[in-house]
Amino acid sequence: MRIVNVDSEIIKELRHSGISKEMKSLESSDWMVLAEVDKKTVGASGVGGLFNYNDIQVIEKFQSKGIGVLLIREVINESRKRGYSFITGTIDPANKPSVVLHNKLGFESIFRIHYSPEIIQDVIIFTFNWRGKIVKSFLGIFNNILGMSILACLLKIFKAMFPKIINYNEKKIPNPDVKHIIKNFEKL
Repeated sequence: MRIVNVDSEIIKELRHSGISKEMKSLESSDWMVLAEVDKKTVGASGVGGLFNYNDIQVIEKFQSKGIGVLLIREVINESRKRGYSFITGTIDPANKPSVVLHNKLGFESIFRIHYSPEIIQDVIIFTFNWRGKIVKSFLGIFNNILGMSILACLLKIFKAMFPKIINYNEKKIPNPDVKHIIKNFEKL
């Protein structure tokens, strides 16, 4: 495992390995943990954005070998060392291995958002201290129909700011459909 600050050289490395083809948002991270096998990058987990958003990607050939667990554990440890109060992320609730992994490592689901019929994501958080718990409580306001309605409108209005707020993954976050988000609200 190697911890690096994201710069143009790391972005080149991610592109060369093929990791950022699958998850371009890793390139927006402030820093990341890289997993390597035979000096080749096979996995990465980065943190960045206003909400310390965490992404993870492991090359398909190396999935289900424990690399994801090691990456996330290292991200948690490094985030703690860097003095973070929390880290957030999103997971597809249909991706059971990811849900089990994040739950096992201490992430908690805050709310679910149905961006479109094809894309449903749970927003998750890992808190380190009381400040993180305050952020968790704040984000919990979106776990009711009124909060989700407000969030849907904000997502539509501020879509261009996604890269600054979270590490935007253009393949997973479509143009927010406010009516669909509200109609399909699901309390966690």
